[in-house]
Amino acid sequence: MQNKNGKPRPEKKERPTYLAYIGTTKIAFLKAYVRHQNQIEVAALSARLADGFEGGIVKDLAQASQMLNQAVADIIPPAEKSIILCRVVVSNAYLKNYTFQSSLYFPGNPHPVTLRDVRAAIAQTRSVATIPLQEVIVQAVPQEFLVNDLEGVQNPIGLEASRLGVTLRLLTLDFLVYNNLLRVFERCDLEVTDIVPNVLAASHSVLTPSEKQTGVILVTLGGAVTHFACFKNSVLLETRSIAMGADCITKVIEKNLNIEHLDAQRLKESFGSAKPKAEFHDELIPIPESNGKKKYTIRRREFESQMSSGLNLFFGELQREIRALEGQYSPLNHVVFTGGGSSLDGLLDVARELISPTARIGVVQNILGPEALIKDPAFSGALGGISFTSKVSDQGLPSPGHPNWVTRTVDAAKNWIFEYL
Repeated sequence: MQNKNGKPRPEKKERPTYLAYIGTTKIAFLKAYVRHQNQIEVAALSARLADGFEGGIVKDLAQASQMLNQAVADIIPPAEKSIILCRVVVSNAYLKNYTFQSSLYFPGNPHPVTLRDVRAAIAQTRSVATIPLQEVIVQAVPQEFLVNDLEGVQNPIGLEASRLGVTLRLLTLDFLVYNNLLRVFERCDLEVTDIVPNVLAASHSVLTPSEKQTGVILVTLGGAVTHFACFKNSVLLETRSIAMGADCITKVIEKNLNIEHLDAQRLKESFGSAKPKAEFHDELIPIPESNGKKKYTIRRREFESQMSSGLNLFFGELQREIRALEGQYSPLNHVVFTGGGSSLDGLLDVARELISPTARIGVVQNILGPEALIKDPAFSGALGGISFTSKVSDQGLPSPGHPNWVTRTVDAAKNWIFEYL
């Protein structure tokens, strides 16, 4: 392309999207680009152990900031760094959710529902929601709309109405947890534009439209927490969490073999299996001494017996929560596992035996990037958070997750007006 003087125009520089993931055992920072037709391509990702955090909560501000800064420096050279806009995906046991409803009335003035009406109904419902004072709303997901007396409407825009109601699922975070998290990002010169619970981001990236329509439970297995999300008729029916993850297996290995936690984690990743491997029962597994200087060996059958109590606890809790959701929202035709805990060898086999014969491991779909990253369920939430949004557009569908700075400024002004005026 040339300008009026016949000189070639400089190519438009692509603006990257940055995202931080704060999990219960790991943190990550990534850079991605949104290509033609909203195709997402991940350019780079750096992951670290979550030193300074405990279970996704800031425990040591200086250490947490240092670890995040190191991850950021792997992606953005210090010479290029300024104030960076950043989305954040979080996973911890302090995430809670509530459902609230309210309606707007247009007495004597029925009219086609507009985007302004929808946003006003959402803002009103947020403002009247009686959540605990020590919590802050991080996401408000419309479950369904009420148009006049018609319930279950997913897209009300354009429908003639004298009453517009909305049912919102509000996801919250403890205020002090939220504030301390923001302090870490401030120290790293990162401006947080959105905070997305891991379970929402993962559901956006790994579930198919068909699964959400016919009924699905997503189980996001973290290290110290497990999140559940239930969808049916393409509606998010419920999210819940339990303060237990795949780390409970690691802790059993750590205790029974009297070794360091990181050594137990490495053993689980290298030799652990949810299903005993009878054909390898005599395999010798090296066990590091607690001082880290010597190693001894035990046979696999003994190692598996040391793991068994952790596995029984792990699967017992998963079964209990999944059965409760199935009992409440039956029928649900699918169960999908994702998150780092779903990488445990043999987990899918046991899940199909104990929970659902059609269970599958959920990995990211329709995102480009290094295959080892895209196919790793540990990062399904981080990758899903790139484009997740709970906002609605003029078509009543999720709006694009990557507006330019002008659009962001206009949207921020609109949102402030709708919420506070």
